[in-house]
Amino acid sequence: MKFLLIATLIMSVAYADEKKEQNLDEVKQKISANIDQKISALQAHKGCVQGASSKEALQDCRKSHKEAMKKLHEENKGEREQWKAEKKSEREKRKSEKQSKE
Repeated sequence: MKFLLIATLIMSVAYADEKKEQNLDEVKQKISANIDQKISALQAHKGCVQGASSKEALQDCRKSHKEAMKKLHEENKGEREQWKAEKKSEREKRKSEKQSKE
């Protein structure tokens, strides 16, 4: 009986570690995707600036870049809010499970 309990405990710890690694990989992928989006926007802005032939064209480049970055920021903000809500619900779920066991 003790062996079964110990084996179950070890397996649950191993599963938790595996889940943390998967979560880390997901976070790293999202961060990389956000960085790629920023790089893309900056490259587009650089091309626009290099192609500008007047002060008005430079101002248009700046405005379009500013709008693109604002849009990207809003998208990322929405993702962060969603992530925070998911984390909060997970914490509440674990808390309720813990209270039900007691």
